[in-house]
Amino acid sequence: MFNVGIIGIGFLGGSLVKSLSKSEKVNQIIAYDKNLESLEKAYSEGTITEYTLEVNEKFSNCDVVFICTPVSFISEYVKILKKYVKKDCIITDTGSTKKTILNDTKKIDVEFIGGHPMIGSERSGYATSKDLLFENSYYIITKSNSNKPESIEKLKELILEIKAIPIIIDENKHDYITSVISHVPHVVASSLVRLVKNLDDENETMKTLCAGGFKDITRIASSDPTMWENICNENKEEIINTLNILIKILENFKENIDNRNETYDFFETSKIYRDSFINKKINGNTMPELNISIKDENGAIARITTILSENDIGIKNIEVLNNRENNFGALKVVVRNYEEMEKGYKIIKELGYEIRKMN
Repeated sequence: MFNVGIIGIGFLGGSLVKSLSKSEKVNQIIAYDKNLESLEKAYSEGTITEYTLEVNEKFSNCDVVFICTPVSFISEYVKILKKYVKKDCIITDTGSTKKTILNDTKKIDVEFIGGHPMIGSERSGYATSKDLLFENSYYIITKSNSNKPESIEKLKELILEIKAIPIIIDENKHDYITSVISHVPHVVASSLVRLVKNLDDENETMKTLCAGGFKDITRIASSDPTMWENICNENKEEIINTLNILIKILENFKENIDNRNETYDFFETSKIYRDSFINKKINGNTMPELNISIKDENGAIARITTILSENDIGIKNIEVLNNRENNFGALKVVVRNYEEMEKGYKIIKELGYEIRKMN
């Protein structure tokens, strides 16, 4: 059984307590936050067993403590926790950068293991948190030579309890990887939004027409600006290096735009590579998926989910595809296994829907 501590119950920390509170392996959840209203709400909902407005001895019996704050505050909270936690307590974080944090925490005599759930959202605050946030998502655990193997396994066990997929990565690789797949994409998304803002006319024609693909690729630009300023400051070296490489790719495209073969190859190579990791999971396994073409009318989605449910086909995930330009259908349904995918395909097709298997 785990006694868990949570520092910060905003969107991420709140989702964590909601998920952990459902685990039979979790005994107690002690939460700290500066927002009393959030703490009281979490306590009334039963997602935490105790709360405090100060980091104090209430954390002394914790087996694992998650620090779910902006990255610039994490090291300081580790120092404070050291005064109260037991010797074998694992302290971990949910920060998007690791280099500075790991350098700082190595100077503190605690068992600190860097963590990073690969969750993207423009939401903030406990009120927006959700218990299924981590399900089937990657959760990075950064491993260093100073970490005890049994501590890594213990943290991994707890991550599995929130139905996430733990991925162990060497601490020296984390910030480089996240700069490429997370941090620079946020910079690009915000740059594209700024491009429209700068070039739009007084009637906001571009803004009006920003639907489909543009909204899809710039959704993350709505994320918390304070958090992203913090991340860019903490990981600026890797972000600059990655941006320089991206700029070279764009400059090369600009220089060769008159060469139709080069232009075609640019898009084809990217398409082939992008298609190769759609729904990619651990060890090459994929999630079976059905893409269904439905009309934009009341009850359309409900009819599909009812049909699948009545035929004992479990839905792992469901997504409305707002942009039909580059997608088949309008509804993506991820099911539990390939047997159910085949069964669902046959049933839905026989009812006259246009449907494809994506695997």
